[in-house]
Amino acid sequence: MWLEEMMNLLTPIADFANYLIFSLLVGHVVLQFVPESMKPSIQLPNRLLLISTLGIIIFTFIPVFSLILFFDDSVGFATAAATVLMSFQIGQGWLFITVFAIFLWLTIYLERSKYLQAFWIILMMIAIGYSSHVSTQSFVVGIFSQTTHFLMVMVWVGVVLLVSWFSKDKDHWTEFLQWFSPLAVVCMVNIFATGFVIMMTIDQPSEYLNGWATPYGRMLLFKHISIIPIIMFAIINGILSKRVSASSQYDPRTWLKAESVILLLVFYFTAVLGTLSPPFEMMENATQTASVPTWIDWLLAKNLPLPIEIEFAPTFFSILLITTALLFLLLILISYRKMSPVFATVFGGCFILTLYLGLIFSCALYPIVRADIL
Repeated sequence: MWLEEMMNLLTPIADFANYLIFSLLVGHVVLQFVPESMKPSIQLPNRLLLISTLGIIIFTFIPVFSLILFFDDSVGFATAAATVLMSFQIGQGWLFITVFAIFLWLTIYLERSKYLQAFWIILMMIAIGYSSHVSTQSFVVGIFSQTTHFLMVMVWVGVVLLVSWFSKDKDHWTEFLQWFSPLAVVCMVNIFATGFVIMMTIDQPSEYLNGWATPYGRMLLFKHISIIPIIMFAIINGILSKRVSASSQYDPRTWLKAESVILLLVFYFTAVLGTLSPPFEMMENATQTASVPTWIDWLLAKNLPLPIEIEFAPTFFSILLITTALLFLLLILISYRKMSPVFATVFGGCFILTLYLGLIFSCALYPIVRADIL
């Protein structure tokens, strides 16, 4: 029992590590296709790339091992392991990822073609899409949408992480923005489009508001809200920084680091989201509760009388919170010329939390009494 509980804690951490590792590897491959005159000098240790490649094998196995432990008590560890690895998409996906990661490790170690590195990474991402939850709902649509979504996120975040944290200088910044700004826009459009397809496949958009009654819905809300300050940082880094990039005192990498911090926060929300049951599964298995949930229960989506109907009913307090959140968003823009990017990052975090509270406290819940649980 203690091992299963520990695995439940390790799974979101492992998913977060996977996102971080994949972004570093994808960013490394993408920047290899960019001429030196169109990017800052990047200094990424080859040893880090090799460790990251092996880390993918380990971290992607954590959810698989957790599923094996789930069946361990009923059929035994050996049978559970064989069943999960051979019959479940998540297990089969891990086997594919392991094989492709080994080939990628050899390709990097032997310093082979960048095209070959890109080939193995794309195959690994297809395996990620194959083992995703959305592919079990709709196989072809799920694999395509999840793979494309994951690839676009990794390309965008990977380049941001490498340029902001591993660049030795800010040379060729204007040239870098000339190709990266359009690329970021393309990635963002694809992320929104494929994200909508994924959300529509897992649950109907009309049930989005009712999904806030579940931990999955709340974490999805956190993820969606956190995209807003990322767009604000992208505007600052992609548009406004062009005007002052020629200044010898201005280092645009500091603001790109601030953007990367919020992006990593989105990674965390996504990692936790992957460990939670979708709303439709919770509604199907819901049991009516007689206790009245406290405001803490409502805030954390715990002990709520599922199934539930939620209506958007703003109050003075919730409107005040939403207004405050918008002010935090404005402060991000104001701090661009007046303050350190550290303040902007803090303002971004305050915006996410305040807007979340404002939206949650704008909702009124109405329990639905089901005939089958009367």
